[in-house]
Amino acid sequence: MKKIKIGLLARIVIAIILGIAIGTFFPAPLVRIFLYIFGIFLNMTHSGQVYSILMVFIKIIGVIFALHIFLLVFQYSIAALFVHKNPFKLLHKMLLAYFTALGTQSSAATIPVTLEQSRKNGVSAEVAGFVIPLCATIHLSGSTLKIVACALALMMMQGIPFDFPLFAGFIFMLGITMVAAPGVPGGAIALIIDKITRKNHAE
Repeated sequence: MKKIKIGLLARIVIAIILGIAIGTFFPAPLVRIFLYIFGIFLNMTHSGQVYSILMVFIKIIGVIFALHIFLLVFQYSIAALFVHKNPFKLLHKMLLAYFTALGTQSSAATIPVTLEQSRKNGVSAEVAGFVIPLCATIHLSGSTLKIVACALALMMMQGIPFDFPLFAGFIFMLGITMVAAPGVPGGAIALIIDKITRKNHAE
């Protein structure tokens, strides 16, 4: 348990040091990014769209959270059939890993916690040590669910037509792309934006 705390603390310290270094040596790009984001919020405030946009995003987050709960219960129920255990007890022991991932937004940073909680669920050290580091950075279900939900919501908000074949192809592409998504905060989004941009240029 002590090693886990040291590992997480080390990551946080490194992130802070890198942030300070980037802010010290490369201030101009950060200022431009800040002004760009600030300008977006000023424009929304001036047009009176802040409340409506925030309400939409709150609804999207609520739907994504509910879908996550459903997906977790479904997956743990299938796993519980094979090990003859209560799926909710198994899921309860993994809540620490889930909330760590939610807070860090990085599955790679959550690996030590996931390993520890998996062992508490009765997974052997050999299986956990091989499967979790390998699969933790394959962002299939979680990232695909969030990206598809957000894309669908944005298309509905903007009045863009959509149909099932369009999203079926999008989900299929995500299923392949998320295997290579980097295990850093926002890595999945950055990767899929690049893929969509390349696809649009090709067309």
